[in-house]
Amino acid sequence: MNVRLLSALFFSIFIPVSLQAENTHDYLSFSVGQFDINDNKDSSEYRIEYLSEDVSLLSPGNFSLKPFYGAMLNGDSGKYFYSGLRKDIKLTHSTFFTPSFAVGYYDKGNSKDLGYSLEFRSQFELSYQLESLNRIAISVNHISNASFGNRNPGVESMVLSYIKVF
Repeated sequence: MNVRLLSALFFSIFIPVSLQAENTHDYLSFSVGQFDINDNKDSSEYRIEYLSEDVSLLSPGNFSLKPFYGAMLNGDSGKYFYSGLRKDIKLTHSTFFTPSFAVGYYDKGNSKDLGYSLEFRSQFELSYQLESLNRIAISVNHISNASFGNRNPGVESMVLSYIKVF
């Protein structure tokens, strides 16, 4: 599958469209952590994500799934550009559990070969909301190609995030 076809698939199907919600805030998330925590070829990981507070049109029923868009760069010049849906689950007054799922384009650079350019990410995040409505978070994710490629080694990452409201 060539890059043009992957790009067309990504931008036409997987970019979540959203509905405007009232009295909500969007966020920018800045993350730093470790890429490939379960292997001996780990490296640093840096991410920036835009987290929309609007509910996605792709969200069935009362799931209130919210879109997000992001870019990851690791210390070995690997890059991952992605988009997906997430669900904020309030645990306490200021603590949230946020599972998410994304699809995107991965360019390995000098990093781990994940076997394909189209990669899927599932993530669990635990965050604490400050009085300013900003959050601090820790998350663990798994990226793999769901066996679309000939190889599917997958990778896990762990990051700390500062999530800024705007």
